[in-house]
Amino acid sequence: MDTARMNNDADLIEGIASQHIQVTNGSYILISSKEPLRTLSSTIWGGGFGFHRHIVNRHVDKHYNCDHPITEMDEFLQTQGLPSVDVVGMLTAAYLEDVGYHSLSYVLDANQSDSDCLHVSAWVTMGLGNIARAGLERKPEELFPGTINIILVIDGNLSDCAMANCIITATEAKVAALQDLDVHVQDMNGHMRRATGTTTDAIVVAATNRGRIREYAGTATWLGHLIGRTVYEAAMEAGRNYKKAVLSR
Repeated sequence: MDTARMNNDADLIEGIASQHIQVTNGSYILISSKEPLRTLSSTIWGGGFGFHRHIVNRHVDKHYNCDHPITEMDEFLQTQGLPSVDVVGMLTAAYLEDVGYHSLSYVLDANQSDSDCLHVSAWVTMGLGNIARAGLERKPEELFPGTINIILVIDGNLSDCAMANCIITATEAKVAALQDLDVHVQDMNGHMRRATGTTTDAIVVAATNRGRIREYAGTATWLGHLIGRTVYEAAMEAGRNYKKAVLSR
């Protein structure tokens, strides 16, 4: 990696706004952009590649079970005055006030042009009542939307492969946080195993398309480093908040 100046207290990315909105039929985190963001997500609403100006992370009851979740989400967005075609939507049973947030930016010392700037912000909501380990069998009655949701906004211009690489790096950071939070799940034989997530985790990667094209986002790159740090710190904050809330609620 080149020598860089890191800002550990970076504010929101220019043109990005974040709100926690309380409404009668639930609450949601709304992240909005003045310009369309290029997105890649695993969500049922606005999933895959696309261009969107809004990201919604919506709280639902942990017993939420809708036969037509896409229609139901569309109706909810309409009540909020949000154009459904311009939204990536996520659902979570986690309490949104426990959200973790972290933001980092850097500029190369050797060349401080805008094209060499990077700014990454991560929001993580975490519910650990539905923990799982990839490859470990779970009983059907244990499955409900506990969910770890990751929203990753990058002030940069990413290739398709870099966007996909972001998901790998963010997932690795999430698992690292769960390890450090000492989160375990019991297997079918009663043994405790390290958890890797929940059964309903989701992620949104959104890029502003500003600056030069980034082809890679693995942990050996500055972009991957920022992704790993921001997601890890946001996940740690969300996990600590969740554990405190469980004791007080």
